[in-house]
Amino acid sequence: ILYAFFNIFGYYEIMDEKLIQSQNKLIGIESKLEKVKRDLKAVKKFRENLEESKKRVREVVAKIEEMQKQLPSDIQDTEVTGRITDFANDLKMVAPSSTPKDEKNKKFYFSKEYEFSAQGTYLQALIFFEKLEKLAKSDRILNVKYVSMKNATNADPRSRFKILKIETMLEAYRYNTTYDPTKD
Repeated sequence: ILYAFFNIFGYYEIMDEKLIQSQNKLIGIESKLEKVKRDLKAVKKFRENLEESKKRVREVVAKIEEMQKQLPSDIQDTEVTGRITDFANDLKMVAPSSTPKDEKNKKFYFSKEYEFSAQGTYLQALIFFEKLEKLAKSDRILNVKYVSMKNATNADPRSRFKILKIETMLEAYRYNTTYDPTKD
């Protein structure tokens, strides 16, 4: 009996040791399983964010294409210089002159600068720039890059108003029909 009890106790210890080892393995496996579940959640979240990001990129590309269409497709130098000179002539400014410069490719659009100079009073200059602003709001994007106003050297000193030499650089834009926003 003692021998049987000793064998049963030995068998019990072996089985208890195997049980403890199995429990330790199970704890290790459960922790690995939790880690894999967290990784899986992270991958799913990344996939959702990726799809959302792709959707946002498509929306941005669509907006860029829409904005491109709002810019004119061409810049007629004679039209732009003619309008600018007509504004100055309407205001009775002296010696208005408008000169187009080279067109520059800015990927999404082209920009073209126009030098303008004339002589007139400060009030005429303000009205001139107000007309340019109205033109820009109505049908063409125009940017005033710089303005210079100096006393005109050939002005009549007896004049009631100071005559100024007005110089400005205007920039007009047109969209680049060959630009593909998906390639940037």
